[in-house]
Formats: sequence, structure tokens, C-alpha cells
Amino acid sequence: MGRSILRERLERAGPRRDASSFMRWRSLAVVLAAAVAGRILVHRLLRRVGAISGDLAEINISDEHAQIAQEHDPRQVMQLVDNINASLDMLDRERQFAFNIAHEIRSPLAGIRVTVEEATTRPGEADYPRVLEAVLRGVDRLEALVAALLLIARSRAAQADWERIDLCELVRQEIGYRNDPIPTQVICIPGVEVMAMRTRLCQVITNLVDNAQHHATNQVQVHVERSDGNARIVVSDDGSGVPEKDRERIFDRLYQLKTISQRGCAGTGLGLAITRDIAKAHHGAVWVESSPLGGACFIVQLPIAAH
Repeated sequence: MGRSILRERLERAGPRRDASSFMRWRSLAVVLAAAVAGRILVHRLLRRVGAISGDLAEINISDEHAQIAQEHDPRQVMQLVDNINASLDMLDRERQFAFNIAHEIRSPLAGIRVTVEEATTRPGEADYPRVLEAVLRGVDRLEALVAALLLIARSRAAQADWERIDLCELVRQEIGYRNDPIPTQVICIPGVEVMAMRTRLCQVITNLVDNAQHHATNQVQVHVERSDGNARIVVSDDGSGVPEKDRERIFDRLYQLKTISQRGCAGTGLGLAITRDIAKAHHGAVWVESSPLGGACFIVQLPIAAH
């Protein structure tokens, strides 16, 4: 009787133990499979990261513009490669700019050296007023390049320097300080306010009005207006204008149009590049169109200040 009861209980418990054991073994197998798969994935990711690091080291040593090739990577690794390639592009542009600016600085230095050496070789025959005039032209060129480089270096100033600015008041103030050969007409709407760095906006106005004065024949105008919820500074002249094929390139550093300015010496080729950098730092944009006056029309667009 006792044996029959025990046997029944064992028979009833047996399948349950078998099912419980099966579930435990299955769970263990899943965990082990996940661990192996995770280890393989980590190994592949580490190997890919090592390859990216090696490619980056080779690019740095070669000193040539190159990029890291995309592969069938996880999304996060693809984003990493994209960000590295964007940084490489930026570094290549800065390296090319450093090369170009070094060439620009060497040119006036070479001119000064040749002029001074000629004067010292034949001191009795030298026309010293002409020599000094040539040296001063070279110094002016160097000074302009250095000033432009300093502005580029400072174009990403701290946000603490920002303030609410009425563009109409600022433009009238800056134009009032100038003594240009062609009077600049200011047409503006009061109350167009932006959050900006005052010194940077003053530089934008200076750069664009200087450019207009160089190329204008008889007229220069500055408008301050609202357009589609944005603030705009529009500088127009009646000069030769900017050919459509050059309207993007003129904002490249050291790029200069082959046209002859109406007055003054050639610029540094950095003013418009600095203007674009400042506009971007203010979450805005700058571009050039044809002017109703017949020449160029430069438009700086900035977000209106929130009330």
C-alpha cells in the first residue's frame, strides 16, 4: 500500500522535474549563445575600431587629404566615421588655408626685401622716398593680413558677449563714423533687433561697406529690414557686380575677383570669408545677388531676437 502511494507520487513528480530541468537547460543555452554572440560582436567592433585608428594614423603621417572608407558597420560606427571624415575635411581646409596665407605673407615680405636690397646695393642712386613708399605698401599689406587673421581667430567668441542690438541704430552709428569717397545712404526700419556680438556685427558692416566702396561708381546703400521673420542687412552698390559663377567662391578665404576695384588697393581676400564666419556664428547666412542699383547686393540674414 505504501509502495503504491510512493510510486504514484514519483510518477506524478517525474514529468514536472523533467520539464523544469528542460527549461533551466534551455535558459542556460540561450544565455551562453547570447554571451558568445556578444563576444563575437565586441571582437568585430574592436577590430573595426582598431582599423579606423590605423587608417587615421596613416592619414596623419601622410599629410595628405584622405578619408576613412565606410563599411557595413553598425549605425553608431557609421556615425563615428562620418564625424571623423567631417573633421578631416575641416582640418584639410585649415591646412590649405595656412599654406595660402603663408604664401600671401611671403609676397609683401619678398617685395620689401627686394626694394631694400636694391637701395642698399646702390645707396647713392636710390630714390629713398620711392623706397619708403614701397616698403610702407608692403607693411600695409602685412598689417591687413594680420588683422584679418586675428578676426578669424576671434570669430567664435563666448556667448557671454552677446546682447540685444537694434540693427538700425548700429548701422547708422557705424556709417556715421566713416569718411568714404561715396556717401553711403542708410534706409532702415527701427526696432529690428537681434541677439548678437556687437563687435562682430560692426565688422560685418565694415567689411561689406568697404567692399561696396571699392567697387561702386556713384552709389552705396545699406538697408535694414525684416523678411520672413528674420532681420536683414542689405548692402548694395552700382559697380560691376559679381558674376553668377563666382557668387559662392567669393566667400572662400583668399579668393579675389579678377575685376579691378574703382578705388583703393586690393583687399586681403579675407573680408567676405570673415563675414560668412560671423553670420554662421550668429545662426544666420550671407549671400550675394544682383543689385537694383546695377552692381552687387550683399545680404546678411540673422534671426530676429525673441521678445
